[in-house]
Amino acid sequence: MKVNGETILRMARKVQAFECTRDLFYFLKTFWSVIIREEPVFNWHIPYLCNELQMLGECIIRREEKPYDLIVNVPPGSTKSTVATIMFPAWLWANDPTLRIISNSYSTDLSEDHASKSRDIVMSELYRLLFPHVEIRHDSSGKSKYDTTQGGERRATSTSGGITGKHAHVIINDDPQDPRQAESEAYRRQAIERTKTLSSRKVNKRNTPMITIMQRLHDEDVTGYLLKRKGETIRHICLPAELSDNVSPDELKKNYRNGLLDPARIGREVIAEARIDLGSRGYAGQYGQNPVADGGNIVKREWFGKIPLAHFEAMRGHTPIHFFLDTAYDEKKESDNDPSGIIAVCKIQGKLYVYNGQKVYKEFPELCRFIVQYVKAYGYTGQSTVRIEPKANGVSIVQQLRRQTKLNVTRGQSPVDSKMVRLTAQSAKIECGRVVLVEGVWNDGFLDEVCGFPAKKHDEYVDVLCYAMSYFLDDNEYSPEELEELEYISNML
Repeated sequence: MKVNGETILRMARKVQAFECTRDLFYFLKTFWSVIIREEPVFNWHIPYLCNELQMLGECIIRREEKPYDLIVNVPPGSTKSTVATIMFPAWLWANDPTLRIISNSYSTDLSEDHASKSRDIVMSELYRLLFPHVEIRHDSSGKSKYDTTQGGERRATSTSGGITGKHAHVIINDDPQDPRQAESEAYRRQAIERTKTLSSRKVNKRNTPMITIMQRLHDEDVTGYLLKRKGETIRHICLPAELSDNVSPDELKKNYRNGLLDPARIGREVIAEARIDLGSRGYAGQYGQNPVADGGNIVKREWFGKIPLAHFEAMRGHTPIHFFLDTAYDEKKESDNDPSGIIAVCKIQGKLYVYNGQKVYKEFPELCRFIVQYVKAYGYTGQSTVRIEPKANGVSIVQQLRRQTKLNVTRGQSPVDSKMVRLTAQSAKIECGRVVLVEGVWNDGFLDEVCGFPAKKHDEYVDVLCYAMSYFLDDNEYSPEELEELEYISNML
C-alpha cells in the first residue's frame, strides 16, 4: 500500500498532538517559539515543574478529588510564569476545552499579558492544526477573558480587581504581590485577602486546586499565610537560587550544580548584581526564598560611606545644598515631645552626601528662627530648597517661613507607608554605598538612631533620610528640577 506525503504529514501531526497532550514539557517545547523568540535554556527545574503541574492537571481533567494545593517558590527569571500561567492553561484545553480557569497576578497588566500569550498559543496555526477541536469564541476573545466554543473559560484578574460570580476548575495565583511593596503590611494583607477570595471561586472545593507560584517576599506574604493554615493539604516546592537548607523537597538538592539552581541563567554574576540591587533583605527573600521577618536592624553602620569635610567641600564646588526637616514639636509638654530633625544634603554623581544633621527641642517661634540660622550656616543659596514634611506643625512652619523669609520652602508629600517600609525600601541603596556622611561630631548620633531603628525611641533621622533618598535616588519620571516645579504648582493649588 502506498502512503503519500499528505498521509505521512497527517500521521505525524497526530503523533505530535498525542505527545503534547500526554506531556506538558513536550507541549512547552513545541509551542515555545510561538510566544518567545529567544532560544530556550531548559534547566532541570523546568521539566520538574511541568511534571508537577501535569500530575495536578490530570486530576483536574478527570474531575478527581485534588491531592493537594501547590505552592512553588522560585527566583525571578526562572520561567515560572511561562510554565504555570501561560503554557499550562493552553495544555489543559488541549486535553479538555470545557475547563474553566482563573489566573491572578498583582497587576492587571501582568495578568492580562500572561492570558494574552496563552491565547496567542491557542489561536496559533500550529495549535489549530494539532487541536482543531479547541476554538475560542469570536464574541469572547479579549485580553483578560475569553471562552471556548465548548464552554471553557479563561479569566485573568489582579489582586485589586474583581472576580464576582465566576468559578473555576483550577486557580493559578501567580505573583499575587508586587515585590516593590513587600514591606507594606497593607499590600500584604490585600494579597492575602485576595487569596481568600480566590479560594471561594472554585467549582468544587474538593476538586479545584489552587496553584500559588511566587518568590518569597516576607515572612507574612501569601506563601507564609498558606503554610500556616490548619487542615490544608499543601505540596510545597521551594527552589532558592543558591543551594541551602530551604530547598524542598530535600531530594532536589542533588540537582544543584556548583551550588546553583540554574547556572546558565541565574549564575554568580546575576546573583551578585541581585544582591546589590535588592540588598541583603530583598535578596534573601526573592532569591534565597528565606524572607527576613520584621525586627532587628534594617541597615548597618558599615554600609554608610564617610568623607572628610575638606574633601567634600573641594568636591562639591557649586552643587547646591538642600535641607530636609521633620518638625515634630506640638503642644504637648516638652518631655513628651519628639525633637525636630534636620539634615543638609546634596547629590553628586549618583550619591547622596549628608553634610550635617541636627535634632533640637524648640517651640514654634524658636524653631522657625533655628531653621533660618541652620540653613544659612550649612550652605543655603538661591538654588537650595528647604523641604518640610506636612505633619505636626510642619504646615504652619512652611507658611510662616514663606511669609517672613525669602527661603525656597516646599511642603513635602505626606508619606503613605510606615518608617519600617520606607527604610527597608531604601536599604539596598545604603548597602551599596550610595549614601555618604561628611565626617563630623553629629555622625555617631545619626548612625546610632538610623542603624538602631526600630529599637530606638526616636526616629527623626530615619524620616528625613528616607525623604531625602526618595527625592534624590529613586527612579523618577521627572528630574529633581521638574519635581520641584510640579510640587510648587501642587502646593499653590
